[in-house]
Amino acid sequence: MTGSHRPLLQPNWAAARAALALLFAAPLAGAQQAEVAQPAAAPTQSLGSVRVAGQRNGGVDPTIITAAKDKILGRQFASSCGFLSGYSAADDEVTLAYMRDMGMMDSPSNETERFSDLSPAGNAKTGTVGSPLDAATPDPNDISGTSPAVACGGADRRFSAGRNWIARKDKSLTQAFEAYENGNYAEARTRFEEGWKKVGYEEAAMMLGRIHLLGLGTPASTPKAVEWLRQVIDARYDPVNDRLRFDPKKPDNINTRVEASLLLARIYLSGQGIKRDPEQAYRWWSKALDYGFEPAGTLLAQAHLSGVGAKPDAKRALAYLETAGEAGHVPALYMLGQLYHHQVPRQPEGVPLDLKRAGAYYGAAAKAGNMDATLAAARMMDLGEGLPAPAPERAVVLYKDAALKGNADAQNALATYFYRGEVVPQNLTTARQFFQAAAQRRQPDAMFNLAVMLAQGQGGDKDMAAAYAWCSLSKSMGHEQAAVALPSIAARLSPDEKARADAMLKPPAKKS
Repeated sequence: MTGSHRPLLQPNWAAARAALALLFAAPLAGAQQAEVAQPAAAPTQSLGSVRVAGQRNGGVDPTIITAAKDKILGRQFASSCGFLSGYSAADDEVTLAYMRDMGMMDSPSNETERFSDLSPAGNAKTGTVGSPLDAATPDPNDISGTSPAVACGGADRRFSAGRNWIARKDKSLTQAFEAYENGNYAEARTRFEEGWKKVGYEEAAMMLGRIHLLGLGTPASTPKAVEWLRQVIDARYDPVNDRLRFDPKKPDNINTRVEASLLLARIYLSGQGIKRDPEQAYRWWSKALDYGFEPAGTLLAQAHLSGVGAKPDAKRALAYLETAGEAGHVPALYMLGQLYHHQVPRQPEGVPLDLKRAGAYYGAAAKAGNMDATLAAARMMDLGEGLPAPAPERAVVLYKDAALKGNADAQNALATYFYRGEVVPQNLTTARQFFQAAAQRRQPDAMFNLAVMLAQGQGGDKDMAAAYAWCSLSKSMGHEQAAVALPSIAARLSPDEKARADAMLKPPAKKS
């Protein structure tokens, strides 16, 4: 048999994730050698829509629930002092967790910083402690800088107590989610609005935005949806407590603010019910990144690489991807490999070809389970890119990993090893099985390779009708070798085989 089993890589931009399609050419015995037709590249001027599919812990913020049930408040629930006042150990999350565990939530020694919504002015039983309203007043004569410029005053404490008292008794948010889950959207909207008016739940504003955007129980209105989503964004923000802590093991986890930002970006990027404005989408991705959602950095990098919503800027894209990669966002690691491998269409200036670095990024993403990176790393090893020499024995391991997970390109590549008996023992039956698995996933090279094996009876029974059908499908997808081989296969078909092949290609319509 002539030819090489090593695949040819053809990059193809895939919208928001900038993935590359990897096509493997594997000419087999009996087939005439020809170049594989290059698939047409998808448009590079569209990032597509952001799929907002993050996972949130539904319902009310657990810290609000805890405080409400305990009837005890900290500064974070006050009006003006919640995020501007100085640090207080009594408000520290570690301190609060310890106090809850040890049953110290009503400790008199802590009453100057924490108080009950039933007695915000102090506890008569512990009069020696003094009123927390007085204790919170900043010292106007303090010029040392140790006294906070904005501290909780009496009005803040009373506002916090009243808000907490309402939240402790309120059931509107729970009722709203129940109605929403049951498909009673009109009732859900009423309850969400009630929760927003009574307590100002961000979750309520977020859900109202979705309801108006999708037209659930009310006419769809993108402007109203944007108005509600902006309520989430414009709410008071604590850069410590409200910022998302990104977990690489759970990259889809988001909070309400991140979800609102991504949804706004999607609206402006797609122009759903509003004037399309990719630059606005870019700004909302930036906001999501500010809120701690590291994958937004990958979206910003894609915007700079494609020039959609932002000026093309390879250096900024690289910086965003490096930051996201360091945070553990796996797609960013894969894209970094693509950039240094020069596998992004219209490769931007400023990113040098660095095969060793590309291989390292591919490898890191592959270890984290990214199938595209696994395939790219395997191909680099197969061809010896960034290595002193090709390492097919290492490539086979990665091809197998991706193939068993259902990747058609990896299945086709692995099949060629079994067909030739290189690195692994020759096994035509296994090769045919992998070619068929990839062909059923519309991999054009595998379709052609399977047709060759079927026509020659390799790895199983000879089947000229099936060979013709698979070769025809491969040709329809632009495979030049299939176009050359198809007439010779057609000439060998009997009338019955031709009829069966036509039936495979044009199955009868289903009866209604």
